[in-house]
Amino acid sequence: MIICQIAGFLGSGKTTLLIRLGTALSAKGKRVAIIVNEVGEVGVDGSVIDSSGLKSVELAEGCICCSLSGSLQHTLKQIKNDYDPDLIIIEPTGIAFPTKIVQLVRTAMVGEERMITISLIDAFRAVNLFKEAELFVSRQIAGADIVAVNKIDAVDEDTIKETEKIVKKVNREAQIVFISAKNGDGVDNLIKLLEAA
Repeated sequence: MIICQIAGFLGSGKTTLLIRLGTALSAKGKRVAIIVNEVGEVGVDGSVIDSSGLKSVELAEGCICCSLSGSLQHTLKQIKNDYDPDLIIIEPTGIAFPTKIVQLVRTAMVGEERMITISLIDAFRAVNLFKEAELFVSRQIAGADIVAVNKIDAVDEDTIKETEKIVKKVNREAQIVFISAKNGDGVDNLIKLLEAA
């Protein structure tokens, strides 16, 4: 079983990517479970995901790497026991730290699970975000196994190269994939990396 978290700043396209990945992998016969963390009292992402034909579990009113850490660990165990999925996708809030979630998952799970962190970077906002919140963005990139540079359909080649430079400066070990979650460009490459993990 693979446990994959899709980290990324608010508005980076996490839910769109999650739906694309979940739908594509389900079509290949894989059992996919989704855990969504909503900070507000009313979850939006869970209902969007469910309306796409996928099933999700929402953890609301807190951050899964802080106040809801026990809920995340309990939910992971329950999903594994009840559903035995091939893949669990975790969509944390845009303020969560990926490395903290990896620690929580490793504490909760004791089987043959593989943990993969995808950090989704919005190419349209990456350069400005890095200038305004360098430490925060760096933590998201540094904790990633795969960095998916999203919204390549909305920017020029120079912006894509500048975003790639930022990623390589922070995390030389991460694999970089260029995608448009909105129209599906490059998502097959991301799926191949997940399947090969």
